[in-house]
Amino acid sequence: MKALTLSAAAFALAAGPLFAQDAPKSEADRIKDLECKVEILSQQIEAQQTGSTPATATGGEGAFGMGAAASKVYSANTGLSVGGYGEFLYQNFDKKLQDGTVAPMNDQFDTLRGVFYLGYKFNDRIVFNSEMEFEHSGYSDEHPEGEAILEFAYLDFLVNKAINVRAGQVLLPLGFTNEIHEPPAVLSASRPFVERSGGIIPTTWHENGVGLHGELPGDLSYRVYLVEGLNAAKFNAEGITDGRQSGNKAIADRFALTGRLDWKPIPGTTAGFSFYKGSSVHSDPYGAPISSITIPTTLLDAHVEYKASGWQLRGLYARTTLGGSEVGSLGAADPAFQAGTRQWGGYLEAGYDALSRTGSKQSLIPFVRWERMNTQAAVVAGVTADLANDQSIVTTGLSWKPIPQIAVKGDYSRVKNGARTGRDVFSLALGYEF
Repeated sequence: MKALTLSAAAFALAAGPLFAQDAPKSEADRIKDLECKVEILSQQIEAQQTGSTPATATGGEGAFGMGAAASKVYSANTGLSVGGYGEFLYQNFDKKLQDGTVAPMNDQFDTLRGVFYLGYKFNDRIVFNSEMEFEHSGYSDEHPEGEAILEFAYLDFLVNKAINVRAGQVLLPLGFTNEIHEPPAVLSASRPFVERSGGIIPTTWHENGVGLHGELPGDLSYRVYLVEGLNAAKFNAEGITDGRQSGNKAIADRFALTGRLDWKPIPGTTAGFSFYKGSSVHSDPYGAPISSITIPTTLLDAHVEYKASGWQLRGLYARTTLGGSEVGSLGAADPAFQAGTRQWGGYLEAGYDALSRTGSKQSLIPFVRWERMNTQAAVVAGVTADLANDQSIVTTGLSWKPIPQIAVKGDYSRVKNGARTGRDVFSLALGYEF
């Protein structure tokens, strides 16, 4: 509660001056407005020079912590802003498992996502931004009647370059893909295994919360939020993915702190870390405590990226730890008893735009990515780790962008695990953003 009180106080102090909007702007306010617009323009120019984002009238990849399409509202004039993205995915699965066992699996052709960004810029100080997503043509296994997801919906109170206040449903600032996940920003047909549902950073992860973001001297940028915690009753051997509450009647008995700090010493280069730390409640879907146990949950990530001269290089390492004594006290019948008290994963990725030196506006990027991941690297006494959760994946492929906002991608993932039940997959994808 102390952290919640401090955050509320910070919100009040930082946002207070924003509500006196009817008075004429002072010369200092006009200068701040111009500085904000110049900063957005400089981010656009830098991103275009390093080849990291479409040359469109958007805030640029990473502007205010959002992707190119999602940040359009910040550089727009006052009023409504519309953007979006979508992707279609075809997957051809190997008929044999890693150990040679014949186990055919149907191929899939999926309208994976259809997303609309709606934002409204009330004035130069207050911005609303949101993402509404339809997955699998609006259907899912859990909701065969159709499913729509509000992935973020927040108000930004833009105080100054260093301190701004964000409140609502926010994307947790973890890793590379959770915040910036539009198809042209990802080289492969699917998101990295480490950064997807069932991975170490369960993208897309969004929760209700409030926090601060901004840029600091020394080429530093940060975001830090206080958000609802996870529901440990949904942890399992595959990790913490199902414990996300996603702002849906979320149990708010425990809060978590999450944030990131990035350093961009030269254009195209980013190095930083992110974190999540909180106590996860143990409740049924209706919010009634199953037990009084709360499980300390910590996720740490270190990442580095280089995008310049046609090269796109990434490295990421993430590690999650759960309180061992708390997990061990759950009892063997509880699925969360199987959760790894230490979970880790990471990847190295390299791509090169073969057309970068030709002057073409198109991109043709062959790439390779190596991943390692284990969601049961350590378990409590009485649990035998499932070797299938100790995975190694090598993905090679090609991404073609006829224009920066459209990506046609094909790749082959060789999937291995300790149980020798891995299954290789060939994927084709068509993605767009606007």
